[in-house]
Parts: sequence; C-alpha cells; structure tokens
Amino acid sequence: MLQAILSDIHSNLEALQACVAHAREQGATHFACLGDCVGYGADPVPTLDLLRSLPHLLMIRGNHDEALFQDDVIDVPGIRQVLDWTCTQLAPVHCDLLEHAPFVRTLGEATYAHASAHEPQAWAYLRQPEQIRDCLAATNARVTFIGHVHVPMVFYLTAGDTLREYSPESGVAVPLSPSCRYVVNVGSVGQPRDGNTAASYAMYDTDRAEVTIHRVPYDYWSTAEKILKAGLSARFAERLLEGQ
Repeated sequence: MLQAILSDIHSNLEALQACVAHAREQGATHFACLGDCVGYGADPVPTLDLLRSLPHLLMIRGNHDEALFQDDVIDVPGIRQVLDWTCTQLAPVHCDLLEHAPFVRTLGEATYAHASAHEPQAWAYLRQPEQIRDCLAATNARVTFIGHVHVPMVFYLTAGDTLREYSPESGVAVPLSPSCRYVVNVGSVGQPRDGNTAASYAMYDTDRAEVTIHRVPYDYWSTAEKILKAGLSARFAERLLEGQ
C-alpha cells in the first residue's frame, strides 16, 4: 500500500489540490486525513468534497472539526467566527463526514490520530519527550501518524529505550526500522508553521516500510485572497504568506 497522509488542511483548497495531485503522481493508492479539515480558510465545501472523492479514505477528527459541533472556543482570535461561518456553508453530508470520524484508528502496523494516541481529545501539542512516550505507550503499532503541530517531524524510540527526533528532508524516505517505534508528524497541508510556505504531507509505503515527507508549493496568494474576500480574519491570510 502506498498511502498519502494529509493533515491540517484548514479549508485550503489550493494546497489540498496540489498535495493530492503530487500524491497521485507518486502512485498513491490510499489516502488518510488526520483531521482539521476546516477552520482558517474559505473553501470548506470544495475541500471536503475533494476529500470525499479520494480512494480508500481514512478519516480522523481534529479539534477544529470537533469545534464545529461544540460551544468550546479554540484559543485563537477570529477562529470562532470562521467556524460559525463554515457551519453556514456545509451540507449534511459534510457534517456527517466530520462528526462521524473517529479520534484514533489503528490499521495494521499504523495508528492514526490528530494530536496524540494518548488522550486524543486533550489536543496536546506533542513536542516534549514525555508526550511522545505517552503517545507510543497508547498503542502497539510500530508507527503513529499525527498532525496538529503543523510542523513535520519524526520521533523514534530505539530498542535501547532512547528517544530521538529527526527533521525530515522533503522527498527523502525515512526507513522504519523493525527495532524502533515511531511518531511521525506529517506537517500541515493548509497552514505550514515552520517558515516554509509549501504544503506538507507524508507518503507511507507499507511494502518498503518507509515514510517520506513531501513539501509541495501551491498558490497561497489565491488562498489568502479568498480568506479576505470572505470577510474572515486577515491574520489567517497573512500566516499563509509567512509560512506561520
């Protein structure tokens, strides 16, 4: 199986289209989305329609997706406005896709979550070693794929119980050693936050037991203009231009 793993799309249609096209060129046969399909951007409907069209789609619910159906306020200025606006755009089929997605799912040697396999609805940002260890302890899978932080990163626990981290290079495969266990942050399709404006997604090759992070340029100016035209927070547009 060659699976493209997307996360944190945030209603950014241009970025999603670019990543899907790139993944298909790479030969992807399956797709997964680790949540946060909506929020920030101005194209929730075409974004979700494109996701629904992808073959063998595995869906996970993110905190922005969950917030559509909750009164909780995410601590980001302007986000409640965009989520309320998003609700007015969606049809029942789009709401069903998000509301029925699980928080965690394990298939074969891989676990999929938005923030962490450990207490997934706590929406922790996995940056500290103890958080990575908790995530690994929550599943028996060899590799756990996450998003949420919007920065691609590979963490791995060696057979000697040493935890290490690695910043993956775009297009360079990371072999998954049978003696190690991994937490792979696939980065963000729709709002990268590492100073790189290019969208980020991961390709998981189960036959070769490797993961490759890909950075894909896209027309972020068009995405930013749509945000402004929709009357959403200008800061959400600015972040795309900054890669933040």
